[in-house]
Amino acid sequence: MKGWRGWLLPLILALLVLAGAACQRTTPGLGEQLLAYFNDPLAGLPRLDRPQAQAGELKGRLLELLARAERKLDAAVYSVTDPEVIAALEGACARGVRLRILTEAEEYQGQLGGLSCAQVRLDGNDRLMHDKFMVVDEELVWTGSANWTEGSFYYDANNDLVIRDREVARAYIQEFEEMFRSGRFGPAKRDDTPEEFEVAGLPVEVYFGPSDRPRLALLRLIGQAREELELAMFYYTDEALHWALVAALARGVKVRAVFDSRGFENLAVSRMDELLALGAGLLEALPGLVHHKFAVIDREIVITGSANWTASGLDHNDEDLVVIHSPELAARYAGEFERLYQDALAYDRDPLSPPRVTLKHYNTQDVPARVEWRPHLERKPDSYEICRATSPYGPCEQTFQVSGDHWYFADEAALPGRTYYYWLRSIVGGEVSDWSNEYAVTAGLPACPASGASWECDCDDHADNNGNGYIDCQDYDCAAATACIEPEWPKLELVELVPGTLSAEEAERDLKRYLGKVVTVRFYVVSTYDSGRVIYLDSAGDYKRNFTAVIFKRDEPNFLERGIRPELDYDRKLIEVTGELGEYNGPEIILRVPEQVRVLD
Repeated sequence: MKGWRGWLLPLILALLVLAGAACQRTTPGLGEQLLAYFNDPLAGLPRLDRPQAQAGELKGRLLELLARAERKLDAAVYSVTDPEVIAALEGACARGVRLRILTEAEEYQGQLGGLSCAQVRLDGNDRLMHDKFMVVDEELVWTGSANWTEGSFYYDANNDLVIRDREVARAYIQEFEEMFRSGRFGPAKRDDTPEEFEVAGLPVEVYFGPSDRPRLALLRLIGQAREELELAMFYYTDEALHWALVAALARGVKVRAVFDSRGFENLAVSRMDELLALGAGLLEALPGLVHHKFAVIDREIVITGSANWTASGLDHNDEDLVVIHSPELAARYAGEFERLYQDALAYDRDPLSPPRVTLKHYNTQDVPARVEWRPHLERKPDSYEICRATSPYGPCEQTFQVSGDHWYFADEAALPGRTYYYWLRSIVGGEVSDWSNEYAVTAGLPACPASGASWECDCDDHADNNGNGYIDCQDYDCAAATACIEPEWPKLELVELVPGTLSAEEAERDLKRYLGKVVTVRFYVVSTYDSGRVIYLDSAGDYKRNFTAVIFKRDEPNFLERGIRPELDYDRKLIEVTGELGEYNGPEIILRVPEQVRVLD
């Protein structure tokens, strides 16, 4: 790398690594009762070849706890494949520890079958047993976002907590027993564990999903935010939580998010684009995942655990959600958030920073091999150069060049059954970056038949061909020569949010000024009307001229399940509604969830 960029980028990364190391130290004032650990995939960039640094203290602390177990160890973990962890579990067996492990059936391929003493059970949830917790000797809980896999430890950004408290441990044991011994999973579980505790003199809340209704706890906490909310999240699709965050923005709370970029690619099911369009955050730039599920509220409250902010994570999967009221712990999580946030900013602003090749793909392929990377979004390179080799970081057997608008390369010349290694660099005005991390893939046969197909995957036919309920990037057009995902990264249409509150009269009078913007409108509901297809909340008699809030019948269950009958419970009430101001029969806002409505009297 040439010029000032040759020393500036390493300096920035070194500072980020030092900040990460500081974040791994014990939190003052909390002693050994509440400890948080983060790994550090940033430490291995650009090649991701420093596994110990990338694991941070997270994996080492887990191995230490496994080595110290004396009597009992109960673990409910979505995926357990890391060889060192499995060896530590065998070591526990050798010491006579009673070992019970519950894991997700879809992820299990017999990795734990060789343990000499372990009782291993596969889950019975028709969705996911997505927990990542263990209880050691009935007195200590380990929980957070990290699966016990090499990917989670070395490449995906994760956090874990140690809670040393017998009452909290007892609640987790009760949750474990309900699944492991009683065979109750998901919605079949009972809501009979305590939720409020005191640890190290601090309030701690624990919610097991879905029986403890964690969404309601999240909505309460977001509603209480006064000044700022920082969110690091893998998947973000829940509409109620989304509108709670939009409402927080509207009342002046500073909301910033770091979202995993793989979730952003599939806009059909994500709310990420809607929050990012309001200027509330950015996309991470790691080769692995931002696998966190944490939020920091007002630098006082930490929310973490295994649950993504999705309908599956809150309503169907077996999950935990932990809330800790601690400024000290909040400062540490805020530090992790800031590292990821600043790293993504620096990456986007310097097109000569080494590209970061995506390690996990979530889309099918209609080509033998495909390479994806996180594009530079703010300042794009002129082009990317791709190297293909047949051995790790071996000599390039062939190079390819694509424009700086691209974020993937489809290698249609790759031979099925052969393993290839890819890496790339960016080019700007004749200058070249360092090479990226490496991506290895064994080429396969194209997903679509070469000829004679009696069906067509998606793109120009706009059909849900894979049957997942969405027209999205997993649907391909077999009749087309290329995949339906375009070379350019999905684009955001920026939306302006108007802070404060408008009256219905202001929305009517200044419709052109506010049209298409997210606003909060306060009005008295003079009447309601259920047409059989739509519920109208009218601000005045003439709905063709006056402001109206509209609820389509397909969205009515979102209100009914909270005990709200819109046509009755909002009638003759002073309310505030938040949403994008549109015009159909006069100015209106479409309401999809109760979180868009605030009843004032």
